Amino acid sequence: DHDTTFRNIIEKLSPTDVTGTQWDPNSIMHYAFAAGLIDEPEQYRNGLTPAGGLSQHDIEEAKAFYPLINDAANSQLTPLRSERLGIGPMQQKNFVIVPDATRDYSIQTFGESDAVMVLFEEQGGELKYLHGDDDSGTPRNVSLHVRLIKGNRYILRIRMMAKSTAGDVAVMIW
Repeated sequence: DHDTTFRNIIEKLSPTDVTGTQWDPNSIMHYAFAAGLIDEPEQYRNGLTPAGGLSQHDIEEAKAFYPLINDAANSQLTPLRSERLGIGPMQQKNFVIVPDATRDYSIQTFGESDAVMVLFEEQGGELKYLHGDDDSGTPRNVSLHVRLIKGNRYILRIRMMAKSTAGDVAVMIW
């Protein structure tokens, strides 16, 4: 619809509302361009062909965007007890969930935010993606409805996105 298209594509964000990086012509996120499609910088007027694979800049950004999980710093999320996030834009908070019953659970944030929430299950020391939700900057909270198994270990990651919507936010499981 018009409002979604405007918000996600047409509306320009203020530079103070986003976190960006310097342009990386060798990024894995970059397409090749034929000669004549790029005017500036001049050195790419004859075309641009990224090297392929992750550039050093890609690796540095991935490490910053997806920090290692430090179990000692993770709070445990338990049913019916809200946990304040206390994080700003482009910051992430991780929670450990170890259910005491096998059943369907709801997990949701409360408060004004632009957030992404992802749930992983630990299997043999590795994290397996289970479910995620992105509010895409809309005025709703991220939420998951999942079946969790008693005694299994889960990691919930919540990342704040835009600066303009980072407020006082909590998360709860029930």
